[in-house]
Amino acid sequence: MSRAFTKEDDEETAGFRDDERHSKKTLEWLRLQEKKLDFLRNDPKGAAIDAAKRKKWIEEIEIAIAQTREEMRT
Repeated sequence: MSRAFTKEDDEETAGFRDDERHSKKTLEWLRLQEKKLDFLRNDPKGAAIDAAKRKKWIEEIEIAIAQTREEMRT
């Protein structure tokens, strides 16, 4: 088959693949953050963590999740 009939990767295709990989990694990161948040809020072991530290972590994770979701919308 000649080169005229083969599809070569161009910058657009490579960019799409990079975007797809980034999106998958972001979704996985988001899933893990939500799991951490659930642990800190609901798991008895999470409740055993120092209250001030636990509160700080919950706030940080909530902010990170909100920012990530907002970035994913745009």
